[in-house]
Amino acid sequence: MKNTYPYYYKDFTCIADKCPDTCCAGWQIVVDSESAGKYSCAGGEIGNKLRRSMAVDSDGDTVFVSQNGRCPFLLESNLCEIYTELGKESLCKTCTLFPRHITHLGSRKETGLSLSCPEAARLIFSSSEPISFETAEDGAMPEPNSIDPTLYFTLVKAQKTAINILQNRDFAIAQRLIAFVRFCDRVQQEIRAKKIADVAVAAEFFAPVPFSKVKAENTLKKCFETLECLEKLDVRWNAELESAKNITPEKSKEFRKILSESEWEAEHLAVYFTFRYFMTAAFDGKLAEKAKFTVLSVIACLILQAALPDFSQKSARIEAARRYSKEVEHSAENMAAVTLAIKKSRCFGSDNLINILSR
Repeated sequence: MKNTYPYYYKDFTCIADKCPDTCCAGWQIVVDSESAGKYSCAGGEIGNKLRRSMAVDSDGDTVFVSQNGRCPFLLESNLCEIYTELGKESLCKTCTLFPRHITHLGSRKETGLSLSCPEAARLIFSSSEPISFETAEDGAMPEPNSIDPTLYFTLVKAQKTAINILQNRDFAIAQRLIAFVRFCDRVQQEIRAKKIADVAVAAEFFAPVPFSKVKAENTLKKCFETLECLEKLDVRWNAELESAKNITPEKSKEFRKILSESEWEAEHLAVYFTFRYFMTAAFDGKLAEKAKFTVLSVIACLILQAALPDFSQKSARIEAARRYSKEVEHSAENMAAVTLAIKKSRCFGSDNLINILSR
């Protein structure tokens, strides 16, 4: 099977107890059936602890029962007891996979690193050069799928064009995000018409619109109302959201400074979300929703960064984006809530997102 991944993917190594925000706390860990079977047969005290620590949740998933928000196997040293006692091969699929994410597309897959992981975030923003991608055979067998071939090939071509738009540094990042939304809207029209024709990138895609302060305020208000209603994985995010509510792009020097002086960071954010979600439209045909989620996420991250007292520090900006990823992307309920808001609210229409970026 062909595996496509960003260039930095091969450089990732878990930093374990040195991680400033362990992935073994703050959320429940789902145990796959194969691992649960092995754990049920494990011997010794670690086997007894494994059996005591597993339970079936309300969704029917087998999980490790958290203790004060931590995995029961997370030692005080922040090392994993299963790893230290039984070895790396004994980790369940969730722990083996994270922070990697995989989109299976039949004979091909896309693999990346989640921005929510501190070490992955460091790698994503380690270079200001445009993010490049590599493809290699990994020996895995193709997986059966029901993806429509016409839709798949339309999206494969469109994804390359979309990333080229986002990385076209002849234009300001705001213009690129505007063009990205318009391009994806046009591709969505082709998908609805069941066509496979290429969508040409037109110069007018990059053109801003006359800015409306009222529309911008309404969109941003709805954005942060949506984020505030989500399940919180870390209560500290409440304070960050509250600070961000006072930042609006039409009056904030901080927002404009970040957008103009750290354009490559915003570019990397947009490319990250595009690589992660663009091809998932192969399963539901809803490309425009993925594109609007990408742009809305970049805008939200920039405003969260602008609200920081130390926004001029790159490490602080990366941490704000990482926190957004952890709070939004790593809760199925939160992703569903944001997706529903994008689908239902006119505030998140393409024209309103373009309006914010047109200031």
